[in-house]
Amino acid sequence: MNAHVRSSAAMNLRTHSLIAFVLQPVEPLVEWLELLDGWLARSPNFFANKPILLDMAMADISLKDYRDLLSQLMRRHIRVMGVEGASRSLVGPHLPPNVTGGRPVDVSEAAAGSCAPSESEAPLAERPPAVHGRTLIVDSPVRSGQTISNLEGDITIVGRVASGAEIIAGGSVHVYGSVQGRIIAGVSGATDARIFCTEARAELLCIGGAYATAEEMDPKTEGKSLEIRLAEGQLNIRILN
Repeated sequence: MNAHVRSSAAMNLRTHSLIAFVLQPVEPLVEWLELLDGWLARSPNFFANKPILLDMAMADISLKDYRDLLSQLMRRHIRVMGVEGASRSLVGPHLPPNVTGGRPVDVSEAAAGSCAPSESEAPLAERPPAVHGRTLIVDSPVRSGQTISNLEGDITIVGRVASGAEIIAGGSVHVYGSVQGRIIAGVSGATDARIFCTEARAELLCIGGAYATAEEMDPKTEGKSLEIRLAEGQLNIRILN
């Protein structure tokens, strides 16, 4: 008699790379939350459906205050998936797990409302190297809700970037079309990263921690072809036509 042996189901494993934004609370937390509210007022959906980490290295707070902070973030629709630099008292059941091994980038500073130092202010040996990875080319419009990312190089979009869409590049971003969504360049530390677009109506432009929202941009730039770069820690926006 031949016994029937049932084969075990295979378990498929795969890796997945993604961007996790890092928020670094500082005391007093009330003032830090006010800064965060200011950011959310300009870009209310910026953290929506994004992996968020907390860097607690700059905040020495009690477990009670920590739980209250997590609740305050949840009320702002910011769900924390992990924590860095936390004391043992802040890691446990029903709390975000301790995460290590990540690579910090300047976008986290933008979320906290700060600006990265300019290239001219940093010693030569400390300047972040330029990103020379492969360029990602997208030959179609980027729809609302889509995120296109290339952390190791540039991104070129041949088409429109709709409102609610997001482009995130380690290097520069080139858009041959209208930009109505969010463009974030230089997230891998490239201070020489630039943003180019042929028709600017962006919700957010960001390079290396410096950012400008639609409300903050000069009305003269709307609908224009632009080049955006960092200059002394601030965005320098130049009209090309």
